[in-house]
Amino acid sequence: MAKARWGAVLAPVAVDLVLPLLIFYGLRQSGVGIVGATLAGSVIPVVRTAYSIVRGRKVDWMAVFMIIALAVGTVASLAMHSPRMLLAKDGVITALCGFWMLGTVAFGKPLLLSIGRGIAEAKRGQGGGEIWASRWDKEPRFRHGVRLITLVWGIGLVFDASVRVVIAYALPLDAVPGITTAQWIILFVLLYGFMMIYSRKNDLLA
Repeated sequence: MAKARWGAVLAPVAVDLVLPLLIFYGLRQSGVGIVGATLAGSVIPVVRTAYSIVRGRKVDWMAVFMIIALAVGTVASLAMHSPRMLLAKDGVITALCGFWMLGTVAFGKPLLLSIGRGIAEAKRGQGGGEIWASRWDKEPRFRHGVRLITLVWGIGLVFDASVRVVIAYALPLDAVPGITTAQWIILFVLLYGFMMIYSRKNDLLA
């Protein structure tokens, strides 16, 4: 079961990060320009996200937001003829996701509550998801834990975004994708590790 859970988590990460990186550097070695190589790699996350929406047969607003943000960022970068802006756009998108998560903590139910409910439904059916989510109304400690995890993820994403933008404008263009991908993998492992350890310790696992 543990291997299955890690596989479900790491598979999208590999598709969204490693595959676009291989495409980018493969095309660069073949003589394709920065813009073309970057756009070719960025198609992969969009296709995977769109497929997840179709397969789930329901609207995932976070996924829809990601697709729209990628499209807008790409069009803006091309319109301004800026390869660095094209490379930095992922940082801007990450920042928006981070602020979205922080906003759900401040103004409503944290995003991790709905994500956790979806995980519980996948494991134990709709009834299991409802039982897990119903703890929000009954257990103050549960509410605190879900808020804290969402807050940590939100801050982490905003931090990641800030570093990504700095790297995109400070380092050689060809070095940017590799360094930002390595940075995100390290941060993701830290954030996910914290979430799992804290969730187990405080009985928050979906």
